[in-house]
Order: sequence, then C-alpha cells, then structure tokens
Amino acid sequence: MKKITSIVLSVSMAAGALGMNSAVVHAEESAKKVAYISAANQFDFFVYIGAEIKKVGEENGVQVDMFDAALDVSKEADLMSQAILQKYDAIIVGPVDTQALIPSIKEANDAGIPVINYDSFIEGSEVYARVGSGNKDMGKTAGEYAADMLKEKYGEVKGNVIVLSYPALETMNQRNEGFIEALKEYPDVTIKEETVEECTAEGGQKLTDNLLIANPEGTLDIIYGSNAGVALGALASGSSAGREDIALVGIDNEEGQLNALKDGRYYKATVAQDSYSIGEEAMNAALSAIEGKKTGDVVVPGILVTADNVEEYLTDDQAKKDELEEYK
Repeated sequence: MKKITSIVLSVSMAAGALGMNSAVVHAEESAKKVAYISAANQFDFFVYIGAEIKKVGEENGVQVDMFDAALDVSKEADLMSQAILQKYDAIIVGPVDTQALIPSIKEANDAGIPVINYDSFIEGSEVYARVGSGNKDMGKTAGEYAADMLKEKYGEVKGNVIVLSYPALETMNQRNEGFIEALKEYPDVTIKEETVEECTAEGGQKLTDNLLIANPEGTLDIIYGSNAGVALGALASGSSAGREDIALVGIDNEEGQLNALKDGRYYKATVAQDSYSIGEEAMNAALSAIEGKKTGDVVVPGILVTADNVEEYLTDDQAKKDELEEYK
C-alpha cells in the first residue's frame, strides 16, 4: 500500500512540476514589452519622459526598452523598423520629423502594433494616442509673456524681436508658430526669423554672436529660442557680450536655463514642459493600447517659469528627478 501511495505521490509531484513549468513558460510568453524611442536624449526632457515611462511600466509588470534617435530622422525610422521586427506590444515615439515618421507608423499599424505619439503631434497618420504639451500653445504662452515685457519696457507693445529657427525640427516649427501668432496682433512689433546651422548650444551661440554684431545696443529687444540647446547658446552669447538690453525667452527646462532665470539679467522666462506627466500619460496610453483601447489626444499644459517662481519650480523638479534616478 505504501509503495502504491509513493508511486501516486511521485506521479502527482511530476505532474505538478510540469504544470508549474508550463505556467512559467506561459508567463514568460505573455510578458508585455514596450519600445520607447526618444527623439533626443541629449535633452533632459526626453530622458525623464523615458524614466517615467519605465517606472509606470515596471509598476504594471511591463518591460520597457529605451532607444535614442539622437535627432536623426533616418535613425528614428530604423529604430521603428527594428521595434516592429522584434514584435513589441506597443511603441512610444517622439518624432524628430512628424511627416517623415508617417511611413513607419503605417508599417507598425500593418503589423498590428499600436503606436503612441508623444511631444510633437503627428497629423495624417493613425496612432492610438497623442500625448504632449501642445507645442504651439507653449509658443503662444512665451509670445504673450514677450508682449508683456515689451509693454512694461515701452508702455505699449512695440519693439524688435528675433526668433531662432531650425526648420528640420518640427517641435521648434510649432513653437515658433505659436510665438509669432501671439505677437502678430501687435503691428508695432517687428519679428524676424533667423535659422541656426545646428540645433545645439553651439549653433545657437554662433548665430547669436553674429546677430549681436548686426544689432547694436538699443536696436533689438527680445531673442526667442524655442529649444533648450539653441536658447542656451543664445544665453551664452548674450551674457558673454554683456547685452543686458536684450531679453531672452525660451522653452524647455534644462538646468542652465533655470539657473539663468535665478540670475535674471539675460534670461527672463522659459515655458517648461511637464515631462513627468507626459511620460506617465504616454505609458498609460500604451497600457490601454495593448488592450486594444485608443486614448486620443492628451494635452499636458506647459509651465511658465520666471524669476518669480523658479525657486519653487526647482525644488519640486529636483524631488521628482530624485525619485526617477533609478529608471534613467
């Protein structure tokens, strides 16, 4: 009787072990994975969007793999193709160029892989969600603040403004459009667009060096740089030349921009994107997309940061960065 019982137990244990192994294999096969494609990890904005996405993914048992397009349109298309070939369950992508990414999104749709678009919104292509600050709205906020500064300076909204541009980067195009739109209602404001050779601090500084020579003291009121790198380059140029007659206004929230706001002599305002909320909303949209649900558009408002509120902003921002350090 003992022998029979032993045989039954052995068979039951073996069957249980097989069942456990089967469950493990099934769990591994059903584990979800998401590809996060950053437009440019040279900027903290994209780094912390990715960190927040990874955090939310981990909290929901989803693997997040992170990739960097490094402002390269071709590289971003290649990363999209690789993510499709590797059969990710969803792709979260910030476009370097919105139009250039449309064929890649079609390729993903054909493969049954949902795409979440964050930062610059892509038009003319089917995505499961679009999440961002609304670049044009942020530009408009910056433009309205510029108008307030001109009114404070002259008693009315008038003056000369230069907008630094980089047509290859869609985010800057949209931000510049909003900025210019906000100032165009004032006929006594002259707006000129000047194009940087590179969308970097070096590119911004080189162009601004030339602009300061061409616009001696008293002839230029505001320079607007709608990208952190370009804005920081303009700041380096203006501060080096001691041109406190020119107010610098920008977008983004890199450390150099925020520190310059504390100084207050050259850099007067920046519209900061809430990268943490964008990352959270993008990952939540990806989780819904994996279940076949579309989220639509999610607009996360930008935050106007000036000398008046920069200290409070920095305190809150550092606390969030500390929380996300392990996910970078």
